[in-house]
Amino acid sequence: MPRYPVRVSEAPKGHAVPPLLREVGAWVGTQNHGTLGWFDLFGFDALPSEYSPENAERLQAAGFSFLNLPDGSLLALLKDAVVLLGSEGESRTVADSLEAFLVAWSKGRTGISDLDDDDASSGREALAAWLQARGLQVPKAAPFDFAAWLDGDEAPASGATSGASLGAPTDDVKAMGPALRRLVSLVGQRADSPEVVAYVEEVLGQQAPRSTSSREDSVNVVGAEAGVELLFKHDVLHDAFPLIPKTATTFVPYLALAWVRPAFPEPVLGLDATDLTEEAITKKLGPPTERRAGSMLDDALTVPHWVRPLESTGTTELLISVRRSRSITAQVREARALDPFSRPGTALFVGWAAARGLLDASRFGAHAALLAAVKGREASGADLMKAALPRGLWDAHLRDLPGLRLLAYRWFHNMKGLWIRADLLKVFGADAKGEPRLEADAWAAVDAASKVFEERFAQWLA
Repeated sequence: MPRYPVRVSEAPKGHAVPPLLREVGAWVGTQNHGTLGWFDLFGFDALPSEYSPENAERLQAAGFSFLNLPDGSLLALLKDAVVLLGSEGESRTVADSLEAFLVAWSKGRTGISDLDDDDASSGREALAAWLQARGLQVPKAAPFDFAAWLDGDEAPASGATSGASLGAPTDDVKAMGPALRRLVSLVGQRADSPEVVAYVEEVLGQQAPRSTSSREDSVNVVGAEAGVELLFKHDVLHDAFPLIPKTATTFVPYLALAWVRPAFPEPVLGLDATDLTEEAITKKLGPPTERRAGSMLDDALTVPHWVRPLESTGTTELLISVRRSRSITAQVREARALDPFSRPGTALFVGWAAARGLLDASRFGAHAALLAAVKGREASGADLMKAALPRGLWDAHLRDLPGLRLLAYRWFHNMKGLWIRADLLKVFGADAKGEPRLEADAWAAVDAASKVFEERFAQWLA
């Protein structure tokens, strides 16, 4: 069996390698490959300038890499923390100290899938014993956000600083066991809230993400032993969850969704690990709340769902469904994005939909006067999008009429033979870039497109 390749004799220019890192590297070189996860090299190198050319000098002065992962990603010791330089441009803190990283590695809780793979874990106990023999203690280190540091740690000039305001727990939540009640109370909270930070550390043995960005817009934290997986992201498509800028390009994420896996230590609303079928769940929870399609491509409503609000506003919910297998999630009730980029063709549609009464006026309360102006053709759809839809058009901005939001989603996403871009190309022709040749602010363009819009949405027009 081959050993792990190790190169720990020399330090990158300008850096001193901590004795602990050099010693653990030498020990790793005595271990069989595939027993401590998957990596190609434990060795010390300067950080590649290609990772972030604009930050290359800062990066190389602040740290060096010590672990090469199979996909080209690197783990580095930087500012005394262990950080990930992802092959797809990801940048995040793995641990606030080398000691904390080594302990997490010995438990398979680094958050790096190649190191946490249970199929390559037979050496973890040996690593834990090696650390214990050294009397390793994890120091109390200040939280370090690598992505924010890379961005200059400069706070934005303005932006939301508070999280969502949710309601009182429902009776279903009050009847839950303590483990589930604690978990669901966190859904919708900021990742940096004391309650979320404590849960991720105490229950999952990991750390909550410090930030997300447009490049890495979500982070999953998996606690296999606890039967929990958490999804954090900053762009939660619900008005109660504004973006919270941290630096120019990073944001504080929210806990948007939690999967409750079979290993979870408590029943969920009385359901245990054997209640896996619709029949078994119905016996305990009653008939499904609703049936939904299996995917956005399906028309038949075949998948049973049991929906239980988690707090009085209905912003968060517990969702149980049975498709191929049982799924249990606690989640924010998010909208679906139709166009997050506010393209000119979308602005045309918004103007037309406002005039034809297809927008949900309750979603535009703060901009009621502008919505009325668009209906009266005194302002444009682009004006409304700029003022009221800073994160683009969502399906929830349309009225909740049977089938309307589904068809709109398919139309914006080129599904089942429907595509807004193809329709607009037929009306306006293509410009030099192959996009529809139109101006979003011109009501004449809305009039030109009205026929095709009416054909698509005829059944919902008065």
